Amino acid sequence: MKIDPIKTEVSSGGAATDQRGGNSRCSFRNDNFANNNVFLKPGLKLDLFAKLIVISSLLLVGSQLQAGAVLHLAIPLLDEQGNHVLDSQKAYSPKMSCGGCHDYDAITSAYHFDMGHSESRDDFGKDSGIPLLSSPGYFGGYNCMGSTNNDWVAKKSNASEADFADRGAAGWIQRCAGCHKGGGWMEKDRDGKRYDETDPATVTHLDGDYFNRGTDENNRQVEDKTVDGKLVRGTSVVSQWDWKKSGVVEANCFKCHADLSGLVKTDQNVKTYNRGRSVDDPARMIRNVRRDALIDYGHFRESNTAILEVLNLKHEDKQGDDATLDKTLLAFDRADLDNNGEITDTELVLVDGEPQLSWNAAAFDENRQVVIPMLRFPENENCMACHSTSNSRRGFYGFGEDAAPTLDEDGIVEDDYKDDVHKGLTWTENGETRPIENCNSCHSRNYYQPAHASVDLHADHNFLKGNSDMDLRNDLDYQPSALSCVYCHDDAETPAIPSGHANMLEAHKQRWITKGDMAGYTVDSLSRVTQTHLDMISCESCHITDKAGRRGAPLQIMYRYRQAENGLLQITPYAQRDRIYWKDKNSGTILNKTERNSVFEVRGGDADAGDGHGHDSGSSELYGVIVDPETGAELAEVSARMSHGSMSFGEPTDYAGYLALRNAYNKVFKAKGLENPEAVMVLLESNQYILSHNTRQASESLQCADCHKKKQNGSFSALVADDSVLGSTNKKDIFDIVDMRLISEGIFEFDKDYMKAVANAEGLGGVVSLNVADILQSSRRNPSLSALNKDIAKVMSGKVYQRDITDVMALAGITDAEHIQALHQHSGDKLFVFTPTYGEAAIQKVSIMPMVNSQTVLMFPTYMFKIALADNDVVSAAANAGFGGLNAPVFSLMATDINGEVVSSFGNANVLVKLPYTGSETSVDKIKLITSSNGAQWTQVDTANIVLLKPQSAEEDGYLVFNTAKFSYFTITSADETGVSAGDEPTSADEKSGGVFSPWLLLMFVAVYALRFRNKR
Repeated sequence: MKIDPIKTEVSSGGAATDQRGGNSRCSFRNDNFANNNVFLKPGLKLDLFAKLIVISSLLLVGSQLQAGAVLHLAIPLLDEQGNHVLDSQKAYSPKMSCGGCHDYDAITSAYHFDMGHSESRDDFGKDSGIPLLSSPGYFGGYNCMGSTNNDWVAKKSNASEADFADRGAAGWIQRCAGCHKGGGWMEKDRDGKRYDETDPATVTHLDGDYFNRGTDENNRQVEDKTVDGKLVRGTSVVSQWDWKKSGVVEANCFKCHADLSGLVKTDQNVKTYNRGRSVDDPARMIRNVRRDALIDYGHFRESNTAILEVLNLKHEDKQGDDATLDKTLLAFDRADLDNNGEITDTELVLVDGEPQLSWNAAAFDENRQVVIPMLRFPENENCMACHSTSNSRRGFYGFGEDAAPTLDEDGIVEDDYKDDVHKGLTWTENGETRPIENCNSCHSRNYYQPAHASVDLHADHNFLKGNSDMDLRNDLDYQPSALSCVYCHDDAETPAIPSGHANMLEAHKQRWITKGDMAGYTVDSLSRVTQTHLDMISCESCHITDKAGRRGAPLQIMYRYRQAENGLLQITPYAQRDRIYWKDKNSGTILNKTERNSVFEVRGGDADAGDGHGHDSGSSELYGVIVDPETGAELAEVSARMSHGSMSFGEPTDYAGYLALRNAYNKVFKAKGLENPEAVMVLLESNQYILSHNTRQASESLQCADCHKKKQNGSFSALVADDSVLGSTNKKDIFDIVDMRLISEGIFEFDKDYMKAVANAEGLGGVVSLNVADILQSSRRNPSLSALNKDIAKVMSGKVYQRDITDVMALAGITDAEHIQALHQHSGDKLFVFTPTYGEAAIQKVSIMPMVNSQTVLMFPTYMFKIALADNDVVSAAANAGFGGLNAPVFSLMATDINGEVVSSFGNANVLVKLPYTGSETSVDKIKLITSSNGAQWTQVDTANIVLLKPQSAEEDGYLVFNTAKFSYFTITSADETGVSAGDEPTSADEKSGGVFSPWLLLMFVAVYALRFRNKR
């Protein structure tokens, strides 16, 4: 049986979106369709009537919307060729099986699948000073594991094997498959083409998507070996990956939408091990089979089928035995391959190198379809299957049962760092009340749809995310936000105010007055003081306390600024995370993990004693040695352990060891062709992990005394105490320095100005320390949450979204009534819009506003738009092009399509662009809009294309709006006015947030921060 995948097109008017992004689609009652089994004949595509049946069959009512598995309509399971799995006995294809009804390509383009893939480019890291970066996400950015020596994904284009980083795309799948469940970068290359549909003969040599380090031409791991007494590392081998053989990892729909609480092992003769112990754990069996037996050995296409071996089909709403008996869809063929008397879950039988599957025909009905219990909204267990790694990094423990506060016999909340005050409460949105029991309560767009509403088959899988420390799709930040403290307790139609006051300002003020915290303040200052706290400090800062990090150890909470949903900079809690890289100080070249580890060798133990996934570090005698890359001489010893499938080496223990390591790395740089290298170690923070879960009730929040001291009259001082949580005594030591000469001699460098080397009293060594007072001062100037420094970046990218014209004007900062009316007449009721919310101030003043019509709704939403400040050479060329002085920065505008191809012309589809204008002219005849395709030769744009011009004034920014059908470089000039350059634009965080912030104001604001720490709810 074959079935073609269907891509459903929905008109722009087919959905209504509320202010928080919820979709309301046409609803159909399912009582007109008694038969939920929609049988799809071979080769039949879903017509409109069939789609209505599918939608109607998926209607969920009552409690089914919130939690618990419900029965999906009967469907066939198909392999990659569209054949029924009972015929082919091949692995099922999510794309072919689910894509007939759901828009698979749209779903898998969401950021959870993409992970920076669509934003990647080989020169991405140039602006951040970390050239090894090729994207802002886990694909091409910092991966989440690896501590101070993480892997790097290879660039798309590589001149030589020496330029090829630690892993190609296939190796990245093997590295990260534990959390990332397919689709996006695990399915398509950086040009948007499916890996296994690309002709291998057309692949460019050393293409990072099609070559991999450490595997041979048969996709097998290359082991280290000794040749003529010299170690030859398997990681030195770079070969073309056979994607036709491995297949790709399609998006695993069941990982999120299967009921993981109902998994079952139907064959108890198959043993499952976890950390060396035999366990009856079907979830562990999935992980063992999917990663250890399939993905690690290059069987990508079969990996998603692993879950179906333990996915229980029984369900209380089924009939007969199907309601009570355990039943699964298939079993992998296994045998006792190591002849030890037992069969483990990873001992898969291979025929011609391929795993063998036995599908259970009894699990299918007479139409060869299967009814699978599924979750409309994922449960906590589904989310935490990937996000559990955050336990050690962010002190985030999910929203499972452990988050429910526990009371002692007196009804007092017991001390538990996993508690969340919201667990078990309810929230009402759109007239629908839902229990706050899982991640959907805040992060799912459609969770508060009415129970009678139909399933949104094309639901946007860009989950609501707020402003996170991961720079994926920054244009989605707060667009809209996940349900936030401020929204639920202040801005919602019916805000939650437990105290019963009119608003949270009154609630906080009255609580502080009642407790005596406001003693000494005048009556007319109480509201102002309280509001200042609410404006300048995030709710989380006060209400997230008593957290734990790695393995339950107490987590030291630090505080910094970040941009809030209302655009203000607010102090927020975070968990500090440091990393290390080695670079050549002269060229900026950074060593990847393969190059760093090339100067280490393992000694004294059995590295194979570890399980390869960080659960066991190998034998206790294991250690490493630093070797000279040229002579092979052993220079110093370091610690060594297996970590997440690769060897991890410790830092040298003395000054001589670091000198030996530095000299060895200089030789590695020389082998790369660098002259006179000077290796230095850089200590940086790749991400500042924001804390936003496990909030506490008022009595457990920070109190005034945590930040302020009392004066002699008993009132709290307006000044923040230096020994408070916001002062210099809230410090953290992040790195041990074995010898301070490493600092004075420039062998160590720090990427943050608040990192300080402090000598100890015992000897030559010391520590790298940081404190909250310094962090606050620094992060106010640059509140970026990662090494990419997005808040001051010169490049920002994002996608456009369709909005009403009034919303577009508000986002673009166009407030003049006449201008709004003019654009309304010019463009109609709707426009697409992309306006950066981050980056240098000048970039945030640019808006891209494509026209909306029946053709553009299919085109523009698929494009990625980029706004960048031009480099100095281009600015100089524009200034000297003979058109007058510059009255705006020089901008580069770019668009790329879904395949990553640059789109420079939009044909007949026009785009409105708003640029900042710093001049005073009011007539378009007295200024010039100029453009260049290459940054060197410039021409004037016809004034007929200029739609609006507003001069700069003391009260408001100036701007120019023009119409264009192509993208290139643009700027504005005037012969009669003094020119300005891009460098004249205000770029500091102070100016971005509304003016100069003087030191005395800093003291005043910080002085009142602590009052909000009391009870921000």
